[in-house]
Amino acid sequence: MKKHPEIQKQHRLSQVYLKKFGYEQDGIWMVSVMKLGSGMTENVKISEFTAEENIFDLPFKDFEIRRHFETLSGRLENDYHRLINNIEKQKLLTPKDKDLLNHFVPNILCRTSHFRCFINLLIEDIETRKKLLNEITLFKKDNGQTEFLLDILKPETHLNIVVGTLMNHLVYVLQRFKKLILKSPKGYGWLISDNPVFIDWQGKNEWIMPIEAEIYFPLSKEYCVFLYNDQSELNSNPLRNLKNDKVNQIDFETFDRLANIIGRNLDEYLIFSNKYEPTKIRE
Repeated sequence: MKKHPEIQKQHRLSQVYLKKFGYEQDGIWMVSVMKLGSGMTENVKISEFTAEENIFDLPFKDFEIRRHFETLSGRLENDYHRLINNIEKQKLLTPKDKDLLNHFVPNILCRTSHFRCFINLLIEDIETRKKLLNEITLFKKDNGQTEFLLDILKPETHLNIVVGTLMNHLVYVLQRFKKLILKSPKGYGWLISDNPVFIDWQGKNEWIMPIEAEIYFPLSKEYCVFLYNDQSELNSNPLRNLKNDKVNQIDFETFDRLANIIGRNLDEYLIFSNKYEPTKIRE
């Protein structure tokens, strides 16, 4: 019987995902990044970038339950190559592709430091915790199980307890969002960061994921998915007029505007879509 390691490196950004923006050098996958405030690019190993020990483990003895989030993440990553290959070859999103995006986008969001810190702040306050739990169990009741676990377990375990329920809720929400692919102009690639899911709440901050939210998430150097709910009353974004479930070529002006918005969503690191030797970048 295979023995599972007690200590495991778990990545805030999926290695499979990062490879779509990286390069291979001497059999090792690398990515060019710049840390906020440094002004200097550096090349780092994808296997080590954003990796921390057991950060997503649940506080339970049963190993399969303890590693549930990491196991789920691995399953989603297994299908990611298929998603990108299908977009490149067929220029559209199949129902299976859309289902993967419904899961993959919330999964990445729930792994990133910025979003997890925000959720943790909500958990720490009794009033905002209650509102958060009401929201993430809105469509799938858990009979107070999550709240019960928060009452009996140590505070440092609370975030990972909530994240599982939160991700399930976000999957349900995104099933009702339209999806379309934005293709970058020839010769240009999407910028990402260690906080690559950009959510425009359009001023509606009362919910984690309101109906008015518009989401941008670069999938690779060339492709970025745009998600929106067509039931929103705030519908002036011209991107909503593009073809749903299809690849849409955008002009440089639109690309440049969106790339800057997505890139500035960083927590600590900007991630480039090209290889850079250590270079001083204008702040």
